[in-house]
Amino acid sequence: MESSIELRDLPTKHLPEAVPYALIKPPGYEQSAPLPLCLMLMGGGGSRQNLVDCQPLFDSWWSEGSLPPMVLATPSPGMSYYLEDSPGSIRWDSFLADEFVPHLRATCNVGADRLSTAITGISIGGYGALKTAFSRPHLFGIAAAMQPMLEPGFHDSDIGARNRLYHTAGGPTQLVGPTRDPELYESNNPANRARANAGLIRNTDMAIYIDAGDQDFLNAHDGAEFLHRVLWDLDIPHEYHLVRGADHGGPSMRPRMRAMYTWVGCVLSELRPTAELSAEGRAVSAWIEGGMAGNPPATAPSSPEFLRILRAQFQPLRDRAAAADRTTIRRYGVLPKSEP
Repeated sequence: MESSIELRDLPTKHLPEAVPYALIKPPGYEQSAPLPLCLMLMGGGGSRQNLVDCQPLFDSWWSEGSLPPMVLATPSPGMSYYLEDSPGSIRWDSFLADEFVPHLRATCNVGADRLSTAITGISIGGYGALKTAFSRPHLFGIAAAMQPMLEPGFHDSDIGARNRLYHTAGGPTQLVGPTRDPELYESNNPANRARANAGLIRNTDMAIYIDAGDQDFLNAHDGAEFLHRVLWDLDIPHEYHLVRGADHGGPSMRPRMRAMYTWVGCVLSELRPTAELSAEGRAVSAWIEGGMAGNPPATAPSSPEFLRILRAQFQPLRDRAAAADRTTIRRYGVLPKSEP
């Protein structure tokens, strides 16, 4: 069985004209229970045709079992940079969150909750995915970006010529180029949005994935590393890959795409309601709740129950460490600043 493609247009009040988009519906779509929804945002100059071109990739990943069934949707962005310019007529965040996702939920066989909704992107699409997700953690359970087009700073004044190379490729002049609006840059910046919504992002436990190539000819890996450090300092869980020898495109694209969407699929599977605890799991729970008296139940070292036992045994040590050093309660440590 193969997936099916649909091409549609969605009228919008947030953009100057209707937005063309494409859907991939996986094999077995019609007979399935509601599926996860995954937005796939393309890079600069991209269109819904890019998703059509990716159909054979997704079909192969579904056939080999590396990706669970999901509905993929891609709008045509052109060179918009997914800009959110609230006073103006370009409001991509608002279109995606307030119109596109509700429309897809109403017209497709997909789940209507955040745990069933992912937003992903490549290059400028990765930038768009991260900034949209970070401003709306109540809507998206997963955000994944491959070689996102990020700049390493919170303010326009932080950005040097090294990280403005891509500005010559075009885009909205209020966001890229020598005359851009510093305030608009800051308001769309994923790092600033992460800072503004850190508590909500942590509380909703959004799953975040960032990939960058360490030979990116646009130096976009600088921005990815910067965002990784921002998320670390904010104690926001995330997965980060700096891929050795990879560039902004080229032969690493397909394996990196496969890795990212396999990760998305694994997280979606983890987020679904789980069955009752196994007999082994119940035994571990009873041992912990009983004060960890005697030897713990026998478990396989590769099992989650084995980790539950180790964590329970180490918890008193963590509690004592936290009394002396409150950073112990963080997921990530507070690290000293590296030398320039």
